[in-house]
Amino acid sequence: MHMESTLGGSVFSAQRLTSDAHVGDSQQDTRIEQTDPNQLQARISSITAENQELRAQIEQLRSERSRMSDILDRLAEVLGSKSADKLVHDVRNVLNERELYRALADSAM
Repeated sequence: MHMESTLGGSVFSAQRLTSDAHVGDSQQDTRIEQTDPNQLQARISSITAENQELRAQIEQLRSERSRMSDILDRLAEVLGSKSADKLVHDVRNVLNERELYRALADSAM
């Protein structure tokens, strides 16, 4: 559907997919023929399968994100950091302190 703005409001007009219209970036060479219902059904099945695969990937990414967030929270707690956003800064401070203690231990020997 296509929406055109007019002075009195909005007007909707239907636009058809022609045999020259591309249906998506991942399927650039696939075109829908309006007269072949088998081809249309196959295309719908393909889109449905791709949609299911993408949804599974989204769920996996959400799970990984949650796991990484938990790890960051635990690291912030162990380091005594007030925020996971400041973790890199706090880790640098810890490493610098370690180097200072090593230098102090080496000079005491």
